[in-house]
Amino acid sequence: MAQKWITKKKGEESKHVMIETERKPREVELKSVGPRPSELEKQAWDMLGEMSKVTSVDQLLLQMKKYSGTLGDYSSFNSMLINMQNPDATIVRSVNEWKYFGRDLKDEAKGISVLYPVGIPRKDGPGKVKDFIEKKRKEGLDDETIDQLVREKFNLGRTSTAYVFSTGTVYDISQTQAIPGKAKPVEDDVKASQIYNTLKKIAKEHYTVVEEPIPTGARGYTAHSGEGQKIVVMKIPGEDENVMHTLIHETSHARLEHLYKKDLQRGLAESEAELSTYLVGAHFGFDFKEDSATYIKGWLDNARNHGGNLGKENLDRVMNNARWLINEISSRLTG
Repeated sequence: MAQKWITKKKGEESKHVMIETERKPREVELKSVGPRPSELEKQAWDMLGEMSKVTSVDQLLLQMKKYSGTLGDYSSFNSMLINMQNPDATIVRSVNEWKYFGRDLKDEAKGISVLYPVGIPRKDGPGKVKDFIEKKRKEGLDDETIDQLVREKFNLGRTSTAYVFSTGTVYDISQTQAIPGKAKPVEDDVKASQIYNTLKKIAKEHYTVVEEPIPTGARGYTAHSGEGQKIVVMKIPGEDENVMHTLIHETSHARLEHLYKKDLQRGLAESEAELSTYLVGAHFGFDFKEDSATYIKGWLDNARNHGGNLGKENLDRVMNNARWLINEISSRLTG
């Protein structure tokens, strides 16, 4: 027998009476709602702050590389939060996104908490976009037409600034399993020439892009032009990886508007551009560590000699710039 209390009223008077009942009390399982958005945001800023204190460039690159795999789909904050909760995470998607790739969650799947903005359109995931591209290719459309349709139909990036966040749950590929007969390739191998040609097309939508010899010996530079900013790269036949590296670096200068930031020391501007380049390269499987480390060390020494230091705000700009580049390139790569 179970006991419970009821309240009986008689006129203005209330009386509490205990009764016995055959019904068993219902057992309710309380589920965790996860960490608060403010807690996750603080954790991410703290991690950026700790990373900015690293004095060895080699160690800085090693730490930042941990986040390169997820930057195409997640902000700098979320990339760090993902790594903090699962250091072995490589490809992270929502449940619905994994379904597009023909994968289900394992029974014991462990989720990862991330922040997502409230009140602005959600970004369309790569699985949904790939399905659309495959369908249009079967219909006989050329890649240029498909590229235009993708940009018109899908939200491939954030177009608004969010001030309110909530938390969501995503899963690493290791927490999923292929659905027999439905699984699709999650990632494709990509060549340096593909990245270069794709990024050149993207950059031309925002800046003037010129391929020409540079007599000073530099591989590229960014300058003012009558229509905004101009990116100049020296393209040598057969050096696909070098020119790809240069274009990412110069596009980063342009996107971060270093020409207009008169209060930003050049050493820090060059470090931001090269750190962005390193992260983009690492995401697509290219190792720029040796060249990037030497370049960044020289410019950071220059900045420090003039009283400047790489702070968490610099690293946040770097990671979100790399994220934008990775996201744009990934969504528009063609064979």
